[in-house]
Amino acid sequence: MESDEQLVENILKGERQKFRELILRYQSRVFAVALKVSNNHKDAEDISQEVFLQLYRSLGNFNGESSFSTWIYRITMNKAIDFKRKQDKLKEHELEEIDSTLPEEKILSPEAALLKNLDKELIHSYIIELPQSYRDVLKLYYFEELTYSEIALKLNIAVKTVESRLYRAKRIIKDKHKGGII
Repeated sequence: MESDEQLVENILKGERQKFRELILRYQSRVFAVALKVSNNHKDAEDISQEVFLQLYRSLGNFNGESSFSTWIYRITMNKAIDFKRKQDKLKEHELEEIDSTLPEEKILSPEAALLKNLDKELIHSYIIELPQSYRDVLKLYYFEELTYSEIALKLNIAVKTVESRLYRAKRIIKDKHKGGII
């Protein structure tokens, strides 16, 4: 049986089919670490898949300073922690959206209502000025209330692309509005 280092060397030399052996060798350990961090079976599967994708992409960066098992453990922990942070941010964002849809307790003065309408009109004009790809993601997310995955499928782009376009669109609008209501 080849050592991890020999296996990596052979994969890098072009024996890509050997990557399967690497997966079989580490899949249970990667899954166990991912499950420990995420506390969710499905999330642990997603994290594991991300780990092996990252591993495939960065296999050439393994320099042997530490053992391969330590290196893959580090990748797994980083992916699991990143995943957990994203989940926490999504939950926080969902709570903020729910909170923002609750009716206001106080009745707005005519001046405040006018300012609020002006804000909405300004933001609408900012949205129109956005590149089409950003507008599409914003509309699907906020108006059609699609998830990132659904948007990605509908637009035939990666989920990461959806996230970045949504983030950039909101950033552009915030920068233009300077502390507005978005």
